[in-house]
Amino acid sequence: MTSLEHSSRDTEHPPCVVVVDDNAAMRQMLALALETAGFAVREAATEIELQRILARTRPDALLIDLQRSEKEGLQLVARMHARASLRGVPILFLSGSDADDFRGQALQAGADWFGLRPLGMLDLQARVAELIAPRTAQQTGKQRVS
Repeated sequence: MTSLEHSSRDTEHPPCVVVVDDNAAMRQMLALALETAGFAVREAATEIELQRILARTRPDALLIDLQRSEKEGLQLVARMHARASLRGVPILFLSGSDADDFRGQALQAGADWFGLRPLGMLDLQARVAELIAPRTAQQTGKQRVS
C-alpha cells in the first residue's frame, strides 16, 4: 500500500469515514455507529488532529460535528471542500440548529448533506452508505444499478 491509505480502493478494507467532533462522547458514539455498519473510522477532536489523519489517509467521507462552535464547523467544511486531495469526498455536517439559513450556509460551504442532532444512528449509517456508494463503485470499477 502507498504512503496514503486508500480504504475503498482495496476490496479487503472497508470504506473509511473520518469523524470530527469536539465532544468526546458524541464522537465515540458516532464512531461506534459507523463501525457497527462496517465502516473503518478515524476520529479527530480538532482540525489539527484531522490534518494529521489526512496526511496518512484519504477517507471516503468526512463527518463534521463541532458543537462548541458551529461557525468554526462551517469554516472547516469550506476548507475541506476546497482541498484538491478531497475532491469527490462527501462531507456530512451535523448541527443542533435547524434554522433554514444555517442549513443553507452548510450546503453552500460544501457539505453534501446536513443532519440535525439528535440523529438516529440507523439514519446516519444509511446516509453515509448512500453518499459513498457512487464513490466506492467508481473506485472499484463497478456500475451502480438504480
